[in-house]
Amino acid sequence: MPRPIDARGTYLPALDGIRALAVGAVVAYHLGVGQTPGGLLGVGIFFTLSGFLITGILRATWERRGSFDLRHFWVRRARRLLPAVTLLLVVVLGVTLLTNRAELGVRGAKTLATLFYVSNWTTIHLGVSYFQRFNGPGPLDHLWSLAVEEQFYVFWPLILWGLVTVCRRRWGKVALTTLGLAVVSFVLLWVLAKPGFDNTRPYEGTDTRAGGLLVGAALGMVWRPSKLSATIGARPRLILDGVGVAALLVMALLVVRTDEYSIFIYRGGLLVLSLAMAALIAVTTHPASVLSKVVGAQPFRWIGERSYGIYLWHLPVVVFMPEDVLADSPLRPLVLVAITVALAALSWTLVEDPIRRRGLKGAFQRGREHQAWAGAPARSSSRGGGTALVPNVVALVLIATAGLTAMNVSGASARDIAALSPGDLDNPPLPPPVAALTTTTPATDVNTNNLKMSCTSVFHVGDSTSVGLMSRDYLPNPADRVDAQYKLFGAANARTDILGARSIVEGWNNQPNGEDVVKTQIANGYDGCWVFAMGTNEAANQAVGGNTPMDQRIDLLMKHVGDSPVLWVTVKTLLTKGPYAEVEMQKWDDALVAACSTYPHMRVYDWAAEVQGKWYISDKIHFTTPGYQQRGHRIAEAMAIAFPKGGQSPDGCLIRTPG
Repeated sequence: MPRPIDARGTYLPALDGIRALAVGAVVAYHLGVGQTPGGLLGVGIFFTLSGFLITGILRATWERRGSFDLRHFWVRRARRLLPAVTLLLVVVLGVTLLTNRAELGVRGAKTLATLFYVSNWTTIHLGVSYFQRFNGPGPLDHLWSLAVEEQFYVFWPLILWGLVTVCRRRWGKVALTTLGLAVVSFVLLWVLAKPGFDNTRPYEGTDTRAGGLLVGAALGMVWRPSKLSATIGARPRLILDGVGVAALLVMALLVVRTDEYSIFIYRGGLLVLSLAMAALIAVTTHPASVLSKVVGAQPFRWIGERSYGIYLWHLPVVVFMPEDVLADSPLRPLVLVAITVALAALSWTLVEDPIRRRGLKGAFQRGREHQAWAGAPARSSSRGGGTALVPNVVALVLIATAGLTAMNVSGASARDIAALSPGDLDNPPLPPPVAALTTTTPATDVNTNNLKMSCTSVFHVGDSTSVGLMSRDYLPNPADRVDAQYKLFGAANARTDILGARSIVEGWNNQPNGEDVVKTQIANGYDGCWVFAMGTNEAANQAVGGNTPMDQRIDLLMKHVGDSPVLWVTVKTLLTKGPYAEVEMQKWDDALVAACSTYPHMRVYDWAAEVQGKWYISDKIHFTTPGYQQRGHRIAEAMAIAFPKGGQSPDGCLIRTPG
């Protein structure tokens, strides 16, 4: 926490420095800085630090007063947390009202969940993923961590009171019991986490994230820096700082070597992070530590003091700045950071610090300094001591709302189509150099004049790359949609079953996966040809630890369709890193070609060889309207080439169209 206003409070500058490092990691993660894929672990650093500080305050109050004085404790927490987040919520709703009214209902609901500090459980209950793969984060998505901390602030003092009573004020025993509770939390985290994309439940659950808070709490019970001597020998000092440096290195290694998909985060990573953080706290709060002076240097302290505001503002700034503004420029993250820090600094100076020092009533009155909750006069300070709160709040709301609104509308005028995929539809990125399929199997070129398919019925099963094929938004002309294209090439009956997050194996929000769809249709009597336009999620799921190899995923569908003609569609992205990178897509495409030798009635349309970079939207995975027009026509045409009416299916596995 910032420098205490209670004259008897102890200020530990290094802890503000640690806050600066933590918020820097989180901001870098949301900015997509490549060297910090595990920057989301910065939240875990905050948790352990909060557990240490809050428990230390509670113990000190108990020793001074014989109770935790919970009313004053909770009032102080509310004064510190509520003004800044309320200000943020007002601004976000204002920007949404001015720029994207369709989202106003959703963000209004998130605002209420945030104000009542239940946003984490609301997200979990609704089945929403924190790790959205395509649509990206919303401006309030990061506030789940505030909910976890506030729930801790409410319930932990009550639990601690019970532990102190049962353990007869023996703080060592209380600390051991607390560590036992932390172990339970980490075990639950391990059990609930599964390899794959969406671990929102273990990541945001209060029960599963309490472990880090409780490790800090246990340390806060037994580590008393004020009772330690600053005079120690050179060797003990070297060992002390060596432990701190080692802890920093461990934390840095976790940030650069893990990412949001790493199962290790849940199965030991957060535990290691919490223990390393506890060691760093112990070292940097020791009065003899040299490392504490480095970590607690003035620039770090300044950032750490405003870290709460930086954390609050950074994601709305990132979300509201359109992707095409300074796209791929090294200036973009610098501009985003500058705007974030400026808003956080204004929030701190004009709103947070005055209320923190004077209380809400005192800040309004600009009168005498309020009395500290512990009963001692608060330190008088010129910083925030004479501010006019109401004009400052109004000015800050207007400045932030106007600035973020202007930034939001300054980008491309074409907006993303809701519930499909993100990006600017008018200016797709150019493709980077991408290797072709590694297979050497030649593709079949056929003259398609008056070509018709032998299939009278076609059933198309697709993932998010097929959503636009049947979308009125992307394809307002029904003749352009894929079912009409199948009929154009001779299929009397064409049906589709498309789901954005679909995978052959993995499920999403209890919706049917690819295998479920095929089994259900066959059970209902379907007997015809199949098109499987999946694989993007298969490749990505395997990249993040999926348990079903690619060849087995193909087999799962092929065993159900029997001898029916099947056309698979190859996949391609323009991404160069992450689970959706093109190198992962090529593995899937190669697996499709290899499966042809097992299934003579299977053909593979080589969309990856024909798709053009200008057909992609800015997420580099999904397509523009022209892209979906081409995709639908070419898939249907490939079906007619692969299984021609009155002719023999080509011997080659790969099918290409004349285009």
